[in-house]
Amino acid sequence: MINLLIASHSKKLAEGLREILIQMAPNVNILVSGGDKDGNIGSNFDEINQIINEYATNDGLVIFFDLGSSMMNCQMAIDMLDDEEKSKVYLAGTPIVETSVQIAVEASAGQSLDEIVEYLNEYPVNKLEN
Repeated sequence: MINLLIASHSKKLAEGLREILIQMAPNVNILVSGGDKDGNIGSNFDEINQIINEYATNDGLVIFFDLGSSMMNCQMAIDMLDDEEKSKVYLAGTPIVETSVQIAVEASAGQSLDEIVEYLNEYPVNKLEN
């Protein structure tokens, strides 16, 4: 089954969204990286990189982020993967709450990474296109 990563500047935001996602899709693996390594507001490249490296396998990993440095840390970690691992990871520029809920439900219903990527690519709002 597809894994989801929530990368946020706030540990509370990431964990709160994870709580919602688990309620909606209890059988989906929801991973979070929130705040910097000292527990402050910020982004933690080492944690993001570790999660991406561990879960860029099998059915895939879809990543949602809140703000710029979380996006950059995710992109750097993805860039460090080999081509096969990269093919298993999708960085979503869509709204973090709305689409992570939708994708968690779709993943729990057994949709493939390709089907999920198609949906996200057609979503009308994408932060990566600006």
